[in-house]
Amino acid sequence: MAKAKKKPAKKKVAAKKKVAAKKKVVAKKKVAAKKKPAANKSAAAAKKKAAAAAKKKAAAAKKKSAAAAKKKAAAAKKKADAAKKKVAAEKKKAAAAKAAAAKAAAKAQMDALKADVKAAKDQVAAMKKREAALIKLSSEKDAAAAKFMENWMKSAMAKMEKSMAPKKGKKRRKAKKK
Repeated sequence: MAKAKKKPAKKKVAAKKKVAAKKKVVAKKKVAAKKKPAANKSAAAAKKKAAAAAKKKAAAAKKKSAAAAKKKAAAAKKKADAAKKKVAAEKKKAAAAKAAAAKAAAKAQMDALKADVKAAKDQVAAMKKREAALIKLSSEKDAAAAKFMENWMKSAMAKMEKSMAPKKGKKRRKAKKK
């Protein structure tokens, strides 16, 4: 019976080997199954990492574009301010030119008025001189007329006196001559 006992023992060992082999296969499958989630985990982690990197990259790009937009807006504002300053300077220049033109026109008008005043003063001075000359002429005329009248009166009086004197006859004059 010993022999009979050995045979079943062999069967047990073979069965044990089969069970152990099955366990190994199952264990391998479990390890493989376990490895898959680990691989899946690493893939998911890689995906997450890639998504985070993409998100980070997008945020950086967004930040960069926002900075560029801000810079562009600042440049546009600076350009608009420069344009405003240029317009203000042109307006100021135009106002200065207008004021200068008005000043020149006022100066020309003042010069014309001064010339008119000078002409009027010269005319008044000429009239005063003429008046003085006429007064002098009139007084000289009166003096000459008075002198002439005085001389004429003397001569007229002398003639009248002579004509009033008694006339001597012609005979007497002739006799006296002899």
